[in-house]
Amino acid sequence: MKRRSLLIFFILVLMFPAWVFSQPIPPAGALRDYVGLINQSYHPGIVAFFEKIKADLAKKGENDAVKAIDIFLRGATGSGFVFNDARGNLYVITNNHVIAQAHSLSITFERQDGYKKKFENLKIIAVDEEADLALLTFAAGDKPLDRGLSFLTRPVQEGEDVYSAGFPGLGITSIWQFGRGMVSNAAVRFPKSVNDETLVGPFIQHTAEVDPGNSGGPLLIVQQNVPSGYAVAGINTLKAYRRQAANYAIPVSTAQDFINNTLNQKPETYRAALDQRLAQFIEGLGVNRAVYPHIAEFLSAACVGENAEFAMSEMYDKGNVSVKRAFIEKCEDGVVGAMGYAVAWTIENSIRAQGAIKASLKEVTGDGEEYTVIFTINNKEHSAKWVREYGSWRIRSFGAVAAGDKTLVTKKETEKKEAENLRINNDNVHIEAGYAYLFQKAPAALYASLDYKGIFNLKYYNAGPDFWVFGIAFGYRWGIPAGKVGFMPYIRFGFDYIQDKEYEDYKAVTWGAMGFPTTMVAQGGLKITTSAVPGFFIGLAYQYTFFDMMAEGYDNPMKMGCSITAGYAF
Repeated sequence: MKRRSLLIFFILVLMFPAWVFSQPIPPAGALRDYVGLINQSYHPGIVAFFEKIKADLAKKGENDAVKAIDIFLRGATGSGFVFNDARGNLYVITNNHVIAQAHSLSITFERQDGYKKKFENLKIIAVDEEADLALLTFAAGDKPLDRGLSFLTRPVQEGEDVYSAGFPGLGITSIWQFGRGMVSNAAVRFPKSVNDETLVGPFIQHTAEVDPGNSGGPLLIVQQNVPSGYAVAGINTLKAYRRQAANYAIPVSTAQDFINNTLNQKPETYRAALDQRLAQFIEGLGVNRAVYPHIAEFLSAACVGENAEFAMSEMYDKGNVSVKRAFIEKCEDGVVGAMGYAVAWTIENSIRAQGAIKASLKEVTGDGEEYTVIFTINNKEHSAKWVREYGSWRIRSFGAVAAGDKTLVTKKETEKKEAENLRINNDNVHIEAGYAYLFQKAPAALYASLDYKGIFNLKYYNAGPDFWVFGIAFGYRWGIPAGKVGFMPYIRFGFDYIQDKEYEDYKAVTWGAMGFPTTMVAQGGLKITTSAVPGFFIGLAYQYTFFDMMAEGYDNPMKMGCSITAGYAF
């Protein structure tokens, strides 16, 4: 009997690992009540800006571009899940990059039968940009569940089964996905970038499916003593490309630290946090390079949304090649983030003088969650409004260039329209005609000219059937705007062919006279136009012959000449 009992004991010991590591998988359908699709909507200013662009593209028949803007305006999406604190309050946690620069947020839960329940107006309580975490809460009165997912209370083990849940995209549609894998590295750290060897992490490396759209969703482990049957081990945040099934989740311990610090923060610490942010802002302005990427990190979503249109126009008109290249590269991370670069650039452009920016703090006034800050920058005062957004202090407005002043956009559009109406750039073709005074030949001659983009010119003088001149010249034309008036000075050098009866008679009676009726000339002039009558201009010109190839002894009648004309720019 003892031998039989001992045999049963050993069999049970041998079976124990199988019981531990082969627990039945709970139905995943219940997770749909906890894991939702997060959708962000952009600031009305950004939407209005793209609607304006879309209307222009539609007029030109650019239907593919119109569809692309429609897709963009649907807003970025990601995943998130519900949990509760000790008092039963429900929250949503996700990645910061899922909600970055959002004006409003919603979360949608979808059951297996296709029924969807959407909750609007989620409030962002706090974000941690470094850890890529965001904490949200439901609008007052919204409570989709009695309690949320539970957090795992132990570290994960390598080789342990894990599960991913979320809403990755299939084309432009987000679809529920439940994946399975294992932990391949329980605590991995890696460099921040190719150019920055600072280590970030730790992350949980695993092989459960993670695709674009899974960001912010939970990494789960089976736990039988919780309602859903799963406990959250981490928050999926990224995947490695050119690696097979190397996906990464933020450990739940990191998320819990972020949650606890956020929910336990007291209002009296707000001002201390503001002082710290201001010190970081000022320090970053003092580097010997462009600082708009640094400024962009401090801009609120409202500041970007209200000033993006003006900033984009300013950057396009005045920014150099490196600025525009940085903007395009930033678009790969997100269009709204790139717009933040543009707004930050206008701020830097307004405060930068020659050399480095020298900034200091002069005055801070206000209370609660809004303060007015006066900086002394390069010996000039600049006022900015700072507000608490996403649990951190950010710039709401800065000086006149980032104050949400829509008249700046209107003024710039008016200036742009006037500049277009002036038609003073070198893309235009000019035709003109008028009268010329040929000092040594005729008091009044007909003058006509065709000018191609300020570079190539054909001209014609006619003082009757016995005298005419045809010329070809090359030169350059400048455009100088002055409000509603535009000035176009120009200079040209070329050749004139002269048909003159007096010259032919001279050669006929002068035995052996040689020469060609051709001269080398210089011409300078000024055209004046106005935006009130687009394309119309008046012109003044002076011509001088500095070398001729006519017969020796003959006095060239085209030594000098001046003209007055009227013309039109196409």
